[in-house]
Amino acid sequence: MGAVRSIFPLSREDRKRALNPAASLMAANGSPILSYGTSPLSISILGRRHSWDFFIADVRTPLLGADFFANFGLAVDVGRKRLLDTDSCQSLPLATGPKAPTICSAAPHQYSQLLKEFPDEFRPELRQIAGTPAKHGIYHHIETKGPPAHARFWRLPPRCLQEAKNAFAEMERMGICKKASSLWASLLHMVQKPDGS
Repeated sequence: MGAVRSIFPLSREDRKRALNPAASLMAANGSPILSYGTSPLSISILGRRHSWDFFIADVRTPLLGADFFANFGLAVDVGRKRLLDTDSCQSLPLATGPKAPTICSAAPHQYSQLLKEFPDEFRPELRQIAGTPAKHGIYHHIETKGPPAHARFWRLPPRCLQEAKNAFAEMERMGICKKASSLWASLLHMVQKPDGS
């Protein structure tokens, strides 16, 4: 199983666009994927330029779907790990190795019924509508004693600061956290991921 539609991750600007309920997308596990309409993108493959309308959606990884491959006469040779242009008979090796992105979807297995019966428990993210009570009903409390502990302010490099703002804005939008005014403070420690983000 693979992606049927070509999808591109939404940017911060895209989040301001209205959701497009007509373009309903669904992940392999059956959970819905928020879609914000389409946008034309151009990709160069084997010396040819391909322009296509990608769905702008709430995903982390761009996906070339079957719609793109079918329209431009491209095929994936999984056994030889290459992309084939069926018109010119040219091929392009696919990226391999530990850092190469992989997209997998599982075939029906012994847990398929559980996935169907409890779709909210197997969502790939913690998203919920901000301001609504969490469905799980679990709340954490940290009991403190003594005066508040705090660390001195520490400037972050501009790129790290922007990444941190984006991450907190997303968690706030998802209802995971909210802004607070407190005497308690600790430094934010940021670590670069293997993919460079």
